[in-house]
Amino acid sequence: MIAPGALISQPSPDFAPDSKYLALASPAKPDTYESMASITIDQAPQYRIRAARADEVEAMQRIDIASSELFRDTGLIDFGAGDGPLEAIPETRLRQGLGEMLVWVAADEADAAVGFALCADRGDDLYLDQISVMPDHGRRGLGARLTRRVIQEAETRSYKRVSLSTFRKVPWNGPFYKKLGFKEIPHWRLNDWQLAIELAQRETMDVKLRCFMQRPVSRHRRFV
Repeated sequence: MIAPGALISQPSPDFAPDSKYLALASPAKPDTYESMASITIDQAPQYRIRAARADEVEAMQRIDIASSELFRDTGLIDFGAGDGPLEAIPETRLRQGLGEMLVWVAADEADAAVGFALCADRGDDLYLDQISVMPDHGRRGLGARLTRRVIQEAETRSYKRVSLSTFRKVPWNGPFYKKLGFKEIPHWRLNDWQLAIELAQRETMDVKLRCFMQRPVSRHRRFV
């Protein structure tokens, strides 16, 4: 089993501090990686970003599994032996996020969740734990829209920054976040909780390929 949270993640009592699903919306197909770094946020107005509902936990778990399957053949994450089904993000972690009102979904025209962003309160940081998007709905700017919604929430709640853990050079990871105003945090400046995440990631990933990034936010800034 891959440690939950392999994309962007955070430690909690019932959710291993690790990053399984790469810090961003999952790519639509492996051959479209390069285009992911230049995605825009208004490509698909039929989608909307809204707060997740309690009855959407199973939908988010399905999104999680479907998006993480895309990374089986990339060599970025150790999925373990065999081709068995992946284990979804724990229900308890999603319900924790729902209780803290730190989960948002990208909903389609039928108002069905096709992507989600999960965050955690880390003191001065709003930590972007995970973003996942159904592969069939990839390359429509949903990852960027979800990220911007997280930044907007950080401003509303007066956090100093949004932070995350991601692969440094994978186009839909580090370069993508750089376009959204995130900068890499020097390793010597990492907090204890970030080092704990990195330690857990070592079980399934080469952490030398990863980094932590952050974006300062302003309480009075407005998004357009």
